[in-house]
Amino acid sequence: MTKTVCVVGAGVSGLAGVKHCLDEGLEPLCFEKDDDVGGLWNYHPDSRDGDPSLYNSCSINTSKEMTCYSDFPIPKEFPNYMAHKYFKKYLRLYAENFNLLQYIKFKHEVVLVEKADDFADSGDWVVTAKNVTSGKVEKRRVSFVMVCNGHLTEPNIPKFKGLDKFKGRVLHTHDYKDFRGYEGKKVLIIGVGNSAADVACELSRHAEHVYISTRRGTWVIQRAAGQGRPFDHSAITRFRQQMPWPLLRPFMYHEVNNRYNHTKYALSPNTRFNGGAVTISDDLPNRIILGTINMKTDVERFTENGAVFVDGTELTDIDVVILGTGFNYSFPFLQKDVVKIDNAFPNLYDLVFPADLDPPTLAVIGLVQPFGGLPPILEMQARWAARVFSGNCKLPSVSKRIQEVEKKHVKLKSMGVNSAKYTLVVFFIQYIDKMAQYIGCKPNLWRLFFTDNALWRKLVFGPCTPSQWRLEGPGKWSGAKNAIEHVEENTWYPLQTREAGKHETEGLYDGYIDLFKKILILVAIFILLRYLFSNGYMTFPVKS
Repeated sequence: MTKTVCVVGAGVSGLAGVKHCLDEGLEPLCFEKDDDVGGLWNYHPDSRDGDPSLYNSCSINTSKEMTCYSDFPIPKEFPNYMAHKYFKKYLRLYAENFNLLQYIKFKHEVVLVEKADDFADSGDWVVTAKNVTSGKVEKRRVSFVMVCNGHLTEPNIPKFKGLDKFKGRVLHTHDYKDFRGYEGKKVLIIGVGNSAADVACELSRHAEHVYISTRRGTWVIQRAAGQGRPFDHSAITRFRQQMPWPLLRPFMYHEVNNRYNHTKYALSPNTRFNGGAVTISDDLPNRIILGTINMKTDVERFTENGAVFVDGTELTDIDVVILGTGFNYSFPFLQKDVVKIDNAFPNLYDLVFPADLDPPTLAVIGLVQPFGGLPPILEMQARWAARVFSGNCKLPSVSKRIQEVEKKHVKLKSMGVNSAKYTLVVFFIQYIDKMAQYIGCKPNLWRLFFTDNALWRKLVFGPCTPSQWRLEGPGKWSGAKNAIEHVEENTWYPLQTREAGKHETEGLYDGYIDLFKKILILVAIFILLRYLFSNGYMTFPVKS
């Protein structure tokens, strides 16, 4: 009999889960609480508790070529940094292209996932789902479970001294939709992550003034880097990320700090540059230098009308406080102790499989915080999990999985890392490569160096696009090479909306010619002076 897989959620992770279960000959059954695919990216103008939510001006922070699924590139007509409506449209195209919609039950919420009575022998689960429209409840016994509900649904609300006495409005970025209603207000935003920075910049154009309070500070990266290229095309390459950190660090620091001196903009973190604590924002430094945003230190306490900061400064006329303090993650529908969380640290082997679950018939997809595009990582997690479920990949023993997870936990504790954000951090290429090795789809760079050197150069020195992991092995896609070779074309295609003058090359050429002329003039002067002095036509004055 065909084994069944319950996929919880039809967002980026859930769609990848459904697709790769089908690739492995498994039968997926996906429950989605909303009325369409997209998860977080299925925008609603109102905010609802327990649901993912985004603001209307939200756009992706990584370029389309680095954000797509590995075997389904984003259409070249789409912008490089898409607004949420474009990305939602892309997800819908993906679902339709691979005929995934027929396996999704919309308006159905999973309320309980529990082990079957004979779990030790069968590994089966019993899933209880509720029709959110009719209230009707159904139970299904399934062979496997993919948890794809995301981790941006439960706002993290830190306890601030005096916040309960503050008379103004208090909300989390989860509940923010647009600038309407904030006109003429003075707004204090707590945190300087991506969402907090976006909200601050948008409000700074409409509110009377915006303040950002940050405990640690941040390094700001713009979406467009040198020559207007997407920043991740140069930041996420195999060549660059294989360089030793002590060698790479000064170059990265120069790139990040060269455009804006972070200390002068009051943005610089309190710790030495380590490549972390990064915020992607095109506007933040501009809004600071325009004077519409001021940076503040951490809040010591709130008052009825404002806040006192740890440096002793005070604001006394704040109307709104917006908490950009991130999210917690939990799995309220899972039977207790299936996924153990120890002080924000999930006991998951490679952030996917519960370390002590035997047999390993449940996987968590999407519980990661990468520097780079998220969808390719979620897709690779789903590919790996589906391969494990189908028996085509094997996991280490329970004892070895537990040992590996405990080793990582000890390391994070020694570094003083205990927040939900930092316990989930992964490096884009290294993490995907690790799972690709499990599957057998990691590109063979040594072989390609000799057999297709042009492609090898793109793989090593070009942007590490997801199609790299479709060149060979299980899941090989015939269009992978073509997709890699057309990254440059697809990047610039949506910008070519008029025939512009092509003088950049001439300008560069003219610059070199001008430099060459100056060098020739200097050489000519030197030769002339030497000739004049050597033949006595000119002499140095000598004091008598």
